[in-house]
Amino acid sequence: MSNVLLGVILGLYVGIGQVMNLSGINMLNALWAGVIAGICVGDANMGFQVGGTCLLMSLGFYTYGGATIPDYNTAAVFGTVIAARTGDYNSGITIAVGLALLMTQMDILGRATTTVFQHLGDGALAKNDIPAFERWTLCGTLPWILSRAIPVFLGMLLIDNVQVLVDFANSITWIQNGLAIVGAALPAVGFALLLSYMDLKRFWPFMIVGYVLYAYMGVPTIGLALVGAACGALFMGQFTAGGQQ
Repeated sequence: MSNVLLGVILGLYVGIGQVMNLSGINMLNALWAGVIAGICVGDANMGFQVGGTCLLMSLGFYTYGGATIPDYNTAAVFGTVIAARTGDYNSGITIAVGLALLMTQMDILGRATTTVFQHLGDGALAKNDIPAFERWTLCGTLPWILSRAIPVFLGMLLIDNVQVLVDFANSITWIQNGLAIVGAALPAVGFALLLSYMDLKRFWPFMIVGYVLYAYMGVPTIGLALVGAACGALFMGQFTAGGQQ
């Protein structure tokens, strides 16, 4: 299979799969990406090995609050192709790890550009223009697709020099610093959106307790969730008891 056709197939799969995952239809993970890439290059067994390893690396990572995580799905694709062509599993994993970290920058870029379509959709909805709102909402999936499809397509075209490209991209510090700033702001925006739906005028003591536990006492997320569940149970119990009285 030519590099162009390989880039088209794998680029569309990773890009569309990313959007489907966000829609709740899980058709993309590191293992599947590795196996499909392996089938495309004629070495499904290598794809299974590289994809399985990338899947293990991805365990525990999730985009809570809009946080950006390493993209081991795309990494599995590149790692499998490299490993199959060189016959060296270790080379594929080495490339995969570097690309998983590099793809965080594309994830940030995709998330940031999506807001353009969100604002256009909001403007259409304010005018009660439902067809335009639906159109801009669907267009909002394009940055997610392209942020994965374009790197995969270009990467397959230049797959023989992918290590040089990774090293070059990692050396451009000013781009990484700029995207890192945007990436650091995304979780804050996510939490701000969550807080906007909460009745803080009524429940502000819980917010202060959570902030103190996290900022001053270093309680991890699971600990905060348990404290929140306990406080919620106590509050709802008192509320129910008060209502019955």
